[in-house]
Amino acid sequence: MDNLFYSTQIYDETIVLPQDEALHAIKVLRKKIGDNIKVVDGQGNLYHTTIDSEELKNCRLIIESVVKDYDKQNYFIHVAIAPTKSHDRVELFIEKAVEIGIQEISFILTDHSERDNIKLNRIYKRAISAMKQAFKAKLPQINDIVSIEEFVNSCNNSEKYIAHLNEGANTHLIHSAPQGTDYCILVGPEGDFSTTEIDNALEFEFTPVSLGDNRLRTETAAIVACHILNLVNEVSG
Repeated sequence: MDNLFYSTQIYDETIVLPQDEALHAIKVLRKKIGDNIKVVDGQGNLYHTTIDSEELKNCRLIIESVVKDYDKQNYFIHVAIAPTKSHDRVELFIEKAVEIGIQEISFILTDHSERDNIKLNRIYKRAISAMKQAFKAKLPQINDIVSIEEFVNSCNNSEKYIAHLNEGANTHLIHSAPQGTDYCILVGPEGDFSTTEIDNALEFEFTPVSLGDNRLRTETAAIVACHILNLVNEVSG
C-alpha cells in the first residue's frame, strides 16, 4: 500500500521532508536514495518524488511530476460545530470528517456550549494524519472558535442549514441539499441550540433540517451531516 507524506517545504524542483516525516520514511519504511514516494502539500497538490538524501534533518526529494487539484470536488462542505467538553471527541470528528471529505471546519460558542476553547495545534496534527490516511491532498480550512452570533452574521455559503431538535426541523438534510454547490451546516452542543440562537439563524436564512430519528452526540451529528452532504453529491439523481 502506498504511503503519503506531508510537507510545506516545496521548491521549484525539490521538496524537504519535515524530520518526523523523514524519520517515518527512512527509519520505519526503510526508504533509500532513489526510491519513489508521494508527497502532498495540504493545498491540493500530489507530488511524485524520488529520494535524493537520507539525512533526517535535510531529507531532500526530487520532484518528478505533480498532480494539481488532486481529487478536487465540485462541491464545498463547511461544518460549524460547538466543541464538546472532551477534546478527544472534537479530534474524532476532525479525523472522520477529513477522511469522508470536508473543505472547512469552524467552531462556535453557543449558550449551551460545554467548552469555550479548542487546541488548534492538536487539531491540525489530527487533520494532517487523517488526510494522509485517506490519501487526500487538501487540508480543510480550520477556523478558531467564535460566537454563533458572529458566525451566522458572516457566513456566506450558498446553502445554509441548522440541525436542531426543536419542532420545525422535520425535513431531512438529504432531501434539502441540492447537488454541486457549497454548504454550511450548524451542529449544536449536547443541550442543543437555544431558541434565540435558532431564531437568529433563521433570520440569516439558515434552513432547519433533521439528521434522522436517532438522537446523536454532537461529534456524531457533525460526522453524519458531513457524510450526508457527500452522499448527495456521490449518488446521481
